[in-house]
Amino acid sequence: MRLLPWLLAVPLLTAASPPPPSTVRLVILSDFNGPYGSVSYPAALGRAVKRIVQEWRPDAVLSAGDLVAGQDARLSEARLRAMWAAFERDIHGPLRSAGIPFGFTLGNHDAALRRDRQAAGAYWQSRPPALNFTERTAFPFQYSFTLAGGQVFVASLDATTPQVGATGRAWLAGQLASPEARQARIRLVLGHLPLAGVSQEKNRPGEVLRDAAPLRVVMEQGKVLAYIHGHHAAFYPGRLGALNVLSSGGIGGRDLVGYPGTARSTLTLLTLDLLVPKATFQTFDAETGAQIPTKTLPPRLEGLGGALRRVEEFR
Repeated sequence: MRLLPWLLAVPLLTAASPPPPSTVRLVILSDFNGPYGSVSYPAALGRAVKRIVQEWRPDAVLSAGDLVAGQDARLSEARLRAMWAAFERDIHGPLRSAGIPFGFTLGNHDAALRRDRQAAGAYWQSRPPALNFTERTAFPFQYSFTLAGGQVFVASLDATTPQVGATGRAWLAGQLASPEARQARIRLVLGHLPLAGVSQEKNRPGEVLRDAAPLRVVMEQGKVLAYIHGHHAAFYPGRLGALNVLSSGGIGGRDLVGYPGTARSTLTLLTLDLLVPKATFQTFDAETGAQIPTKTLPPRLEGLGGALRRVEEFR
């Protein structure tokens, strides 16, 4: 009879849930499409994917778009399918096989044209990523999901063109007001085009979101930790108003606004501290593998849409 209390306690001990994670590790990998119609990727991207799968093994990979090299009306439907097959072979397939979820937003080269959107929709409907979706009515163009047992909320905004508009802002505001977003410790938004210019080459109308100020207000009011964007293919962690902004860089980078000779290929390891909450980043040159210290970046960028102030972490 003395053993009975111990025996009764065993099921309770074995059934106890593990504690939720205090940190979440994400790799940010964007803008790796090649020339129009490409069905192969740069060697630096292959090395980056190998490092993600074999060395870092993050909780997820997030991409701010331009996964394939579309946006050319001359490309055939067969060529569009071949580009997405190459993406499956070289990026999404290896990550999925390694058990690493892939969250993304689509870029202008993926979904700005009607035929591109059809090809992207066909691919993602047949191979949806292993994400905990919270809203997917317009997937893959606009949707939301959570990571780390609901502690991280991510909204993927359709910012493939310069005009998000009132409809996009209303959708995002609704997502950030949802129970899933409110319960999360950290909220992130993925979108392709930036709120303000980051790269010299793309610092012009049509390459930056129009009506960015009201969209930024939606994110500020929704307590978004950071807006993660692509398109300019220039890495820069900054602050615009009260919002943190991560320009995610790319494979085959561009010069920062006002700083010639700063172009490089990059990918970023973003670590979310759920207890603070905050985010820190380690960014690497995809060509050499060397880390890029944030303090070596310009302290301020004066681009179209507003000035970005460099930050060392997101809070």
